[in-house]
Amino acid sequence: MIPDSLHGTLIVSCQAPPGDPLDNVDTLRRMAISAVRGGAGGLRANGVENIEAFRQETDVPIIGILKRKIGGEVSITPDFAAAISISDAGADIIALDCTTNRLAAAEPWPQLIRRIHGEICKPVLADIATLEDALAAQEAGADAVATTLYGFTPETAQFRSVNWKLVERLIQSLRVPLIVEGHISQPEEVRRALDLGAHAVVVGSAITRPEAITARFVKAIHA
Repeated sequence: MIPDSLHGTLIVSCQAPPGDPLDNVDTLRRMAISAVRGGAGGLRANGVENIEAFRQETDVPIIGILKRKIGGEVSITPDFAAAISISDAGADIIALDCTTNRLAAAEPWPQLIRRIHGEICKPVLADIATLEDALAAQEAGADAVATTLYGFTPETAQFRSVNWKLVERLIQSLRVPLIVEGHISQPEEVRRALDLGAHAVVVGSAITRPEAITARFVKAIHA
């Protein structure tokens, strides 16, 4: 079950891709502390070292993932070994790719949900891209659904903004909580998602990526 304390909150995703100037455990730890001081109700973190560092600084719920490359492509929490490692590091919720595009080499996500529930006894957040993904994840036992992968699968890759119609359909169709994540760039969008009935909202780059934030301002200069 998703922690009640996350209801109606902003969750901040403190991550950095490999090679990014911010891709450093202590840097991300400081960023996470700043986010919590600013009022974040939870954090999303990638990897054992980062989760451990965040856990030492705060008791807010942490959504944990482990990104691993398989055959040159990135998979989000691809197997049970990944799930148990981030659980042991201090994650309260285990998130994983539950789309139809999950890599075939990764452990099938319905089986993984069952193992996490049965052997780790922690809630699972299903990262999805479509309504069909969400309904399948709910049927398989996911404790909550997040729109994290909308815009990052072949059928949605052309989209780089929140699909509010999808958000509304998910809220109407799901029995489990919906977390809106992906492409949120303005505080007003957080408010809109919560007003529509989202359980919580995750924001990453718009808060934690100075490079992307700076680029938005520079783009306005040259518009």
